[in-house]
Amino acid sequence: MGQSIPYRLSVALAAGAAASALAAAPALATEGPAAGPPAAALPTDVAPVTFAPLPSVAPPTVRSRNARVVRRARLTPRRVRRGRKPLLKVSLTTPSRLRIVISRSTGRGRSRAAALSVPARGRTISLRLPARSKGHDLRPGRYRVSIVAIDAQGTRSRQVRRTLIVRRAARR
Repeated sequence: MGQSIPYRLSVALAAGAAASALAAAPALATEGPAAGPPAAALPTDVAPVTFAPLPSVAPPTVRSRNARVVRRARLTPRRVRRGRKPLLKVSLTTPSRLRIVISRSTGRGRSRAAALSVPARGRTISLRLPARSKGHDLRPGRYRVSIVAIDAQGTRSRQVRRTLIVRRAARR
């Protein structure tokens, strides 16, 4: 996937500023009084025109490429019977804390069924998602599992979403 538009715009602006500063550098270096004073003297009440040097343009700060990224997230199985716990496997670029939210789609929107905050000390983590919410089994339906990695400074990764489908319990 490509980078976001604000990121590409800031990189393009930084590159343009650097190119214009480099292109102007030789011209600024040759405009000074290289030779002696001008041959014809100016009247005493007129001063020569001078230009103040341009302030150095610092490139915009760019977020590190090593931001906490959820490299891969997988639910196995994707379809579970009511009362069963699916396994979530997450692969990260660096160790961080995972924020996992399970929400159910309803007629008016989404309702949160469960939320977890799990430390990931390594680059991979496997955990069983809860089969219960508020003391009851998850109702049959379609659920969204949202995963975000958060580091110690509070930097968040992009949200990764997976779909979980809870089916009716097996008949006995």
